[in-house]
This record gives sequence, C-alpha cells and structure tokens, in this order.
Amino acid sequence: MIDDSDNKSKQDAGHRSSLSRRDALMLGGATAAAAIFGSSLPGSSRAASTGPVTSGGQPFEILFTIYPKGTLLDFAGPNEVFTRIPNTKVRFASPEGGLVTLENGVVFGQTERIADVARTDLLCVPGGPDLTAMRTPEMLGHVRRLAEGARYVTSICTGSLILGASGVLQGKRSACHWACLNLLKDYGAIPDPARIVRDGRFISGGGVTSGIDFALAVAAEISGPITAQFAQLLIEYNPEPPFHSGHPKVASREVLERVEKELPGAMKGLFKVG
Repeated sequence: MIDDSDNKSKQDAGHRSSLSRRDALMLGGATAAAAIFGSSLPGSSRAASTGPVTSGGQPFEILFTIYPKGTLLDFAGPNEVFTRIPNTKVRFASPEGGLVTLENGVVFGQTERIADVARTDLLCVPGGPDLTAMRTPEMLGHVRRLAEGARYVTSICTGSLILGASGVLQGKRSACHWACLNLLKDYGAIPDPARIVRDGRFISGGGVTSGIDFALAVAAEISGPITAQFAQLLIEYNPEPPFHSGHPKVASREVLERVEKELPGAMKGLFKVG
C-alpha cells in the first residue's frame, strides 16, 4: 500500500525547494544570496547570523552624509530602500546643515549639521565628482568619530574615498567607482572591484547605481531577506537596461576610447575627483 501522506510530504518539500531556487533567480543579487545561503552579503565569510537588528527597541538609525556637489542618486536610491525597513530612522547631515546644492544644481534639504550628530547605528557616505567639502580636517574628523561608534560603516561610489581619507579603511577591502577604484590604495585600503564589498562591519557599493543593490544587501543584513525583497518589489527594482555598457568589462571599444580621451586615468582606476 502506498503511503499518500509520505508522497505528499516529499512533493511539498520538492515544491518548496523549487520555489526557493526560482525566487532567488527572480530576485537576483545580494538578497537572493541571503535567501538561499544565509549569507546576506557578497564577499562575507558567512559569519554567524545575529538575527535582524531592527526588530524591537529603539529605532535603528541610518545617517547619510550629504555635501555640496554630491551625487543625488548615490543616496536617493538607497534611501528608497532604507525608508522601507521597519523600525529605522533615516537622517541626513551636511557640513553646514540646511539646504545643500548637489551635483547639477539639485537642491536637497533640510539637513542637520554633521557636527551636531552624536552617533548613528549605520553611517553611509555617498560619493560625488567633487569631495572637497568633506575632505576638510574637521569633516574627516567627524566621519572618523561617527564611524568609530557605528555598528556598520558604509559608502557608495567615491564615498569610500572620503572614508579612506578619514583613516578608517586602512587594511580594509572596499569598493569604489571603477574609474577611481585604485585611488583607495592612497589611504591604505584594499581596492575590490566587486559591486558590493563587505569587510567586517564595513560595507561598500561600487558606482552610482550599485547603491540600490548595496542597500538591498544591507536591508537583508539588518532586517532579513524578506524585508529586503519586499522593498525591492515595492520600488519595482527589476532593471532591464537598453544597453550593456555599465562597466568597462562590457562596454564597447568606441565607448572605452571615449573614456580614455575624456577621463584620463580612469581605465586604470586612477581618475582624480575634485
């Protein structure tokens, strides 16, 4: 006699396994890795999970450092993800506080003064084409102070160069925009070309659009993969670019020749930002 209940259990188990693989392929990226392998970020050593850090208690504070001539998308994309994580509080701080004029004349605000922020759970430093406002001794000191007390220290694009200049990335692996990646060596950091890089409590994203991938990976880390996947669905992050030219590894020869002409040093990861 065939035990129907036993067959049903086997079928259910196979169905669940198939669903998990299918869902992972649909979701892609870091959140998929978290869902299947229990490792929430690429480049991690599968450290033992401590469970979501955003459940219960005081809100988990996330601080973006905003500054003149910074790139809007570097933090706007991640903010769309972070604001959908339960029990979090997202803050924005700048060198002078108030309104901040970003790259291309976009005005963002209000912001707090960085000097007035006592601490944060997660520090996120976005990048831009001109880092001058954040490279003063005073601002680098505040970045270092906030990084020392944060549970996670993160960056997007050339924001890792600010972290590097503050001295907190010595001996740490970090991502950066591909055109500037090797400038990290100037600060004792280890350049890593991956789109998302983790080295202990340091998490970084590569160029501008990697900020969304980075934020989803962070969301999985601090609140679990389902929360990250829910946020991904809400913002309909399902990219289908019309061109495959988002990295030197896939760009055409004509595009790379233009890079060589207009961005000296970029192909070696040594393009100097302001």
